[in-house]
Amino acid sequence: MTPPEFTDLIPPPDPHAHGHTPGCLTPSAPQHAGFYGTAEYLLFNVRSGSLDYAQLNPTSGLAIAGPIQNATFDVGSGVRAELGYHFEKGWDLGFGYTYFNTHGTESVTAGPGQVILPTLTRPGLTDTALTGTAATSFNYNVYDVIVGKRLVFDDNFTVRAFGGVRLAQINQRLDTLYNGLDAVNAAVTSSSRFSGAGGLVGAEAVLNVCGGFHGYARATGALITGKSRNALLETNDGNATTYVNTQFSTRKVVPVASIAVGGGWQYRTVSIRAGYEVTNWFGLTEPVRYTDDVGSQIDTRPSNLSLEGFFVQFGLAF
Repeated sequence: MTPPEFTDLIPPPDPHAHGHTPGCLTPSAPQHAGFYGTAEYLLFNVRSGSLDYAQLNPTSGLAIAGPIQNATFDVGSGVRAELGYHFEKGWDLGFGYTYFNTHGTESVTAGPGQVILPTLTRPGLTDTALTGTAATSFNYNVYDVIVGKRLVFDDNFTVRAFGGVRLAQINQRLDTLYNGLDAVNAAVTSSSRFSGAGGLVGAEAVLNVCGGFHGYARATGALITGKSRNALLETNDGNATTYVNTQFSTRKVVPVASIAVGGGWQYRTVSIRAGYEVTNWFGLTEPVRYTDDVGSQIDTRPSNLSLEGFFVQFGLAF
């Protein structure tokens, strides 16, 4: 219907265009360059291996038949934030930071005819006790520098692929105290510290359902190379006698995998999301254990670390 004399004024179609991005997808696929930011509240449970500290044995004889007591971490709160800039053609550059901290306490007491067998002490010295307590602490700091690319497949579905560099500093500590029989305020401290850096890759997808409500999924993988420092200190007689004071340090590559699923609502420059996330660090810690009474045999136990729980995210694009 356009008169022939005006055909030169019509711009040619863009073969790469997917059409106008609706407002309900704007935070996930912004049409213009600008800054963006997200802030998250984390409610996570931390699980780690090698946190056993005592065995409650139903008999004081040579037989070992009781359950092993494991220390745990309380459910804790953390934060995660990301700040970055959207470039033209779907590219972005961002910086992220995750902080999480928690602790926990456990105790066990031997009943009549029972005895506690400490699992952290050097054999042949503090072998039996009547009470045992354990206190755990955990500190988690992760920094990410990420470059991402957003792909809009249609008016309801977008995917962001990303990669970058991750720096991590993770500290874990287990303090135990035993009393009774062989133990007189016998204390054992087992600590692990990991510091490292490496590459990460991942992708996140947003599927718009109706009226800005959407489903969300994110998967991340990383290989972090760094140094694991594991220390063990054992004393008795109220710190007057030292049985063990040693450290084991090693460089290692730690694989990391994370997945998150959830949903939320977004419109124009604002997005709100909530979901469930699981992250696992494979073989992160290697605490030291002595397996004989002369100290010539040691055992290091590579142990996984996992964080899982709920997150609530608020996002804003400028």
